[in-house]
Amino acid sequence: MNVLLLNPSSQSDVVANREGTAGWGAMSDLGFAYPPHTLSVLAAACREVGINPTVLDAVGERLSQQDVIEQIERSEPERLVVFTSWGTLEDDCIALQALQAAFPDLPLIAVGTASRYNADELRGAGATHVLVGDPDLALAAFLTRPLPAPGLVHSRDLLPDQHNQAGLLRDPAQLPRPAWDVVPWQKYGFLTLFGARGCEDRCKFCAYITAQGRAYRPRPVQDVVDEMLWLQETFQPRRIMVRDPVFAFDRTRTMALARMLAAADFHTPWDCESRPEHFDRAMLRVLARAGCRVLKLGIESANPEQLTAMGRVGSHTEAATYLAYTGRVVADARRFGIATHAFVLVGLPGQTLADTTRTADYLRAIAPSFIHIRPYIAYPRVALGPAQHTEAVRELMVPLQAVTEERLAAARRPASLAGHLRNRIWRLQLWLRLRWDV
Repeated sequence: MNVLLLNPSSQSDVVANREGTAGWGAMSDLGFAYPPHTLSVLAAACREVGINPTVLDAVGERLSQQDVIEQIERSEPERLVVFTSWGTLEDDCIALQALQAAFPDLPLIAVGTASRYNADELRGAGATHVLVGDPDLALAAFLTRPLPAPGLVHSRDLLPDQHNQAGLLRDPAQLPRPAWDVVPWQKYGFLTLFGARGCEDRCKFCAYITAQGRAYRPRPVQDVVDEMLWLQETFQPRRIMVRDPVFAFDRTRTMALARMLAAADFHTPWDCESRPEHFDRAMLRVLARAGCRVLKLGIESANPEQLTAMGRVGSHTEAATYLAYTGRVVADARRFGIATHAFVLVGLPGQTLADTTRTADYLRAIAPSFIHIRPYIAYPRVALGPAQHTEAVRELMVPLQAVTEERLAAARRPASLAGHLRNRIWRLQLWLRLRWDV
């Protein structure tokens, strides 16, 4: 069967990042997008059942809608699988309408994490079928069966043993390695890896739990290490992003993984993300030895009331401990040569200019390597409540933008001769720390 997997075009200069926020997706006015990990896994799963699909990544290749239609005409697929997300729904619907008009007899199968929440919109835009639930294994099962009548098809019905009632994959260890060879990942400059799904925390603002579920479901450590070594040897990426929402949740597992990478002389720089309190000095030392170069820390706010309302911490007292500990994590990461990317939210319900000023002052004090300001988005079934309107968000951003620019200026500032000397001494100290624990 001739199957084409499509990452549709961005319909404007704003880039469709369908992999963002665990597959909820986002429109990026900065031009950033993750490589289409989902499509690479779908391609690998299809291969396992004897289907060898092609992938058309219109985002990575920067193709227009007309370019896409012309390439599909040349490919003559029997099934067209369209990758969609909640955050890119408007672009996705435009793409589906154009595809349905150009290929009225071609089955258009919409897939994506958000299909559980926007299936009706996708059907209305032209999708003949919407695969509801995690598509990773379910799509291959769908394609090997006779084409059903147009409508919704549920992952849990196709593979009930592999999915829960919500359509979430029970065990990510069942997934094949992504078929990166069919994806133009070089256009993105890095590769991605998922070592676990789910998060057991109770944050009220986070969409990851609605996308992946509350049950933490890790892959075996050896499996993850083997995939990282395979990525390094097979594709030689400049960087690997480990996209587990809580990479360091299980300390024993994280330490084992890092020690195995260090023992294997893994040398490709990689990033990870987790809650600040998941890290400690001993872990950071081992992560640095294993090649970890960036920690992404969701700090979100420095206001104890907001942190408590968001479910990030349980009380104001706990918030003070959380903020103090986060500062120590940033300092320890710096000590071992790991950059820290601090993420903060603006537009939270009830957030004021005084709140974001307080957060900016906190960030100025702990001095992470980089600061990322994210507008709060009330994704479906997120309990915190609606975001503030756009104009209010712009005003709230002002103090955070100021400290962000300060950190960027510090990173870009040319070093003096004395600065170069200090840097050489620091590198020698780092080398000693990582090898002899001094």
